[in-house]
Amino acid sequence: TRLRILERGVEASVNGVLIADAGEPDLPIIYANDAFQRMTGYTREEIIGRNCRFLQGAETDTAAVEQVRQQLARQCEVHVTLCNYRKDGTPFWNDLYIAPVRDEEGQVTHYVGIQHDISEHKAYEARLAHHASHDALTGLANRALLEDRLVHDFELARRQGHLLAVLFVDLDEFKPINDSLGHAIGDQLLLGVSQRLSAAMRAGDTLARLGGDEFVVLLPDLHNEEQALQVAERLLALIARPYRVGEHELSLSCSIGIAVSSAEVSQPNELIQQADMAMYRAKQQGRNAYYWFTPEITHRLGDRVALRNELQEAIDVQAFELHYQPLIDRQGRVVGVEALLRWPNPLRGYVSPAQFIPLAEETGQIIPISEWVLRRACHDLRMLDGAGQGLLNVAVNLSPLQFHRSSFLGNLRQTLAVTGLPAPKLSLELTEGVLMNDTESAIDTLHALREMGVGVAIDDFGTGFSSLSYLKNLPIDTVKIDRSFVSEVTRNAEDAAIIQGIISMAHHLGLMVVAEGIEHEEQHRLLMAHGCDLFQGFHLARPMPLERLIEFLEESRSVSLGE
Repeated sequence: TRLRILERGVEASVNGVLIADAGEPDLPIIYANDAFQRMTGYTREEIIGRNCRFLQGAETDTAAVEQVRQQLARQCEVHVTLCNYRKDGTPFWNDLYIAPVRDEEGQVTHYVGIQHDISEHKAYEARLAHHASHDALTGLANRALLEDRLVHDFELARRQGHLLAVLFVDLDEFKPINDSLGHAIGDQLLLGVSQRLSAAMRAGDTLARLGGDEFVVLLPDLHNEEQALQVAERLLALIARPYRVGEHELSLSCSIGIAVSSAEVSQPNELIQQADMAMYRAKQQGRNAYYWFTPEITHRLGDRVALRNELQEAIDVQAFELHYQPLIDRQGRVVGVEALLRWPNPLRGYVSPAQFIPLAEETGQIIPISEWVLRRACHDLRMLDGAGQGLLNVAVNLSPLQFHRSSFLGNLRQTLAVTGLPAPKLSLELTEGVLMNDTESAIDTLHALREMGVGVAIDDFGTGFSSLSYLKNLPIDTVKIDRSFVSEVTRNAEDAAIIQGIISMAHHLGLMVVAEGIEHEEQHRLLMAHGCDLFQGFHLARPMPLERLIEFLEESRSVSLGE
């Protein structure tokens, strides 16, 4: 009865059970339960009398097999995990325990083996390992795997005397597509890009996605730099082909930075940094291009990082100044001023706005700077009034980022309320490009400004791409003729005709016209003759601090009284 219960229990087991005869040279199997047959696909007739090695195959670990042989030769227990094969050729992972069976005298007469199919567990482990080293969306290598392969390829290149190239690929204008069409479309587009890039890789190359729309390519075993350039050119053409995502046909381009290993590069991560810096330079040069890393980029971008940090320090302590350039009417009177930002850097002296304003716009630092400028300008104009100079109009340049923020109008109302400057005394200067991006929202904001009484001027007029027919519908007050036209007005008949046309058109639309950049009396006279309303430039008055502006206004008043 005990033997029958034991036999039924072994047969009912979910684990495979084998018994091999230790008395025979090849340890033939003399018993296999039903679970073993189900697990392997072999019938009992195909199993009995054979050695267990018939389950082994090409991927079976020879070291584990040797461990089994050695332990059985010592008549000891053994536990291994093997890749075995079913009758139909499919592999499975076998968690195998083998133990000797001894008789009354302690002699080993048989071996009993218990096998457990852990294929699902192994597959789960493999998935976890894959996710730890691969991007979830594209299936490409992620940053961790990229860094591992970078170290390997870098060391191999040094030992073999070959070159390793790193290409940093960043998609151009992907964010607007993602924002306007949604992340589902954006993800499909990224998949399309990754598939095209993957198709262009060699067997030993690595393609990784760092996140967002950034990809990195490792090109090992190169003999010259020309090979890296050829790959970059091929990738540019591949990315630029149109994409079909659902009902949308989309176009993309990319910017590629290239860095190649050399004796000067001591750490593999330097190549990633160099390629990243070169990619940034490709963006600056118009995008849809590749750029080769040079030490000059390191110096320039290193200075950019330092400048950004210094700019943040200046924001934190409000280490800026506002200078004011007077606006003169046709009678020679000062009727307003433009607030111009100045940054006195303790190490660099006065930093040109042309240098730090674009940087601030890229980093988002322009927001706190713009808010400071607006508050300070409104405060200073109230001080002018308190000093007996009356309330002049003040024009403040507005950042695109500031204009499009949802909190812009609320912050503006609060600034006017706190400083006490009447809204009609403030004019905000915007470029044409600001108004042409997200146009409907921009027009709504312009109408809100008009309701508040705040003036709006289009700065650098004539250099943008806005439609003149659209201009008539914009709630603005003033256009400012760009200085590039003014500088040539006395020498270039075409520029003079453009200025005359702008003035005539603006007056027909009921707009004021300001000419900036006047540096000579001849320019001033010609603009007066064309009917320009207000004038601004070094010939009339340079930008000046508030204290000097008060003196200038008093001197101007004295001259007017003397006349």
